[in-house]
Amino acid sequence: MEQAVVDAIRDGDVAAVRRYLHSLPHEDQWQDGGRALAGEVARSGGPGFAQLLYGYGEALPSGPWGEIDPLVWAADHGASDLVKHLLQRHPAPEATLRRALDAAQAWLDVDPEAELRRRAGLADGDAFTVARDHITIDEHEARARRIRLSAANDRWAEVLTEHRAVVTILEQHLDLPVSRDELMARALWSADPESCAWSESRRAIRVRFPAEGTFRWAAARLADEDTVVRRFTAELLHLSTFDAPYAADARAVLQARMAAETDTETLCSVLGAYAGFSELHATLLHELLPFAADDRPQVRRRVALDLFDNAGADDRTGPILETMLRLARDPDSTVRATATAVLVHSTVDTPALRELLAARLDGDDREARIHAATGLALRGDAHALARLRRMSDEDGYDSLAWRQFDHVERVLARRPGT
Repeated sequence: MEQAVVDAIRDGDVAAVRRYLHSLPHEDQWQDGGRALAGEVARSGGPGFAQLLYGYGEALPSGPWGEIDPLVWAADHGASDLVKHLLQRHPAPEATLRRALDAAQAWLDVDPEAELRRRAGLADGDAFTVARDHITIDEHEARARRIRLSAANDRWAEVLTEHRAVVTILEQHLDLPVSRDELMARALWSADPESCAWSESRRAIRVRFPAEGTFRWAAARLADEDTVVRRFTAELLHLSTFDAPYAADARAVLQARMAAETDTETLCSVLGAYAGFSELHATLLHELLPFAADDRPQVRRRVALDLFDNAGADDRTGPILETMLRLARDPDSTVRATATAVLVHSTVDTPALRELLAARLDGDDREARIHAATGLALRGDAHALARLRRMSDEDGYDSLAWRQFDHVERVLARRPGT
């Protein structure tokens, strides 16, 4: 392997290493060339680099990577996303799964920094530095906390502290029993809703347990004195709305929680879950209307996302539409953008909405102009369609304007008489 590639790995240059990987013949990316690169990534780059490199669907060869068993190595270093990718592409025998599980579980009761010092061979009094950060494949994925210890003579050791996520993943592959309470405890260990452990625990509860039992379990904890418990269970309910015989019970529990919840993120999940369970029965969401005047923009944005879903034709001039139009003029830009987008892609067509969109079309905010032109063009405004086409030409392929114009053209082409 070229020294430049090794140097790029040591420097953390993911783009350069990806270019080298793509330069290999396709078959070799999965075979000897890919294994040699993966082994060097593990040795010289560490688990954070490996997770970033292989997180975008890159060729991920099976083991061994030299002397390294990739699944056991990834589990030992807390690289939960890498563990998932390996298991998706290369089914492992039970013996390997259990070795990986043992490696991850060994970290659950130790101080990660102390264990890194031990692995780096540092004695008490030896000088070293510790860097802590988070890594994520992209903004929409869970993140992993990284700890990297560096000492003299280029000695270093690194770990991603997502071993609880690894344990959760491997338990499912081995079909080992676990309780909802244990899964929640793993999520709450870091109290980070963006962490891999939080995400994997939430996913495991949803897929490994009967839905009604999970609803009853979550509902019993929705008023817990610990904010993080409430946030976890509210998120779980928000992601678990589907047609079910207990939907009425869910709405009653969630409506009661709306009035009492003080934590912003938890309240947003409660509102979203209430809307989801209500949507199944086409219930107008008048209960959400008071929250459209909440001081917190996150709450108002949540209302904008959910309020209009169940509004029928008979409510298009009523308080729900009036509230959505007010949110589309909200002082907060994220609330305005959300409410406007919902209105743009709805079937509503009233003079008040057209007036709002026409004002945006003549404003200074280009993104707002694009969405306004989209909304008016979908409602048959030829001038707005021409404006949207011009912005698409100016901004070029795959820009927001191009995507919106492409969408409008497809919709209009499907309409009778166009």
